[in-house]
Amino acid sequence: MIEKIKQIVKRSSLLTKLFRAIIGDKKINTEVPYTTKNGTKNIFNIDKTAVLFNCMFDIIGDNNEIEISESCLINNVTFFIRGDNNKIKIGKAVRFNKGGSIWIEDYNCEAIIGDNTTFEDSHIAVTEPNSKIQIGNDCMFANDIDIRTGDSHSIIDSLTNERINYAQNINIGNHIWIASHVSILKGVHIADNTVVATRAVVTKSFIEKNILIGGMPAKKLKENINWDRQRIYQ
Repeated sequence: MIEKIKQIVKRSSLLTKLFRAIIGDKKINTEVPYTTKNGTKNIFNIDKTAVLFNCMFDIIGDNNEIEISESCLINNVTFFIRGDNNKIKIGKAVRFNKGGSIWIEDYNCEAIIGDNTTFEDSHIAVTEPNSKIQIGNDCMFANDIDIRTGDSHSIIDSLTNERINYAQNINIGNHIWIASHVSILKGVHIADNTVVATRAVVTKSFIEKNILIGGMPAKKLKENINWDRQRIYQ
């Protein structure tokens, strides 16, 4: 089985390099570990070309679905679900290079990641019913990224006794570079080709494309920009 997985990975030179860098001389755990308690009809649709190493599926609930598409390399990621009718979908050739977690609480939540998106170490949290995180294609996430649709606990208006911090969806467009130590909070929409600077706290939407944003809270720093994964030398 290990030899078969190695043959699959060899089809892509990039995945081969990542595979060797992450796995080294370690043996692959060919069985996907997961824990389910009091749950039924949970679906794991993992493509045979996906490589998972040191991952954990920790699910309590019913009718949850996890889909991992072809040519993914998922390293040291915890899939945590508490609730029913939730969905995690990871597109083609997605990489979690160092680790991370996808955390869902309650019901009818979704975490969707587009094709060719890469992560170093990110925490993706969909924390309340009917909320969603959508991440586009060809995005690049650095280390220590926190993305969450809600606060997990209630903030109450002392005059009306009503809660004022319900969850809101997050939409991250295509070809977006999120630098290290960034937090993206509820209700945020980030348009295509954006760069988010190191340690930014993004609390509002940026619908203009091709901009650099940064700061606490984040604001537009530069426009008419784009980015590339490769270093370009003059």
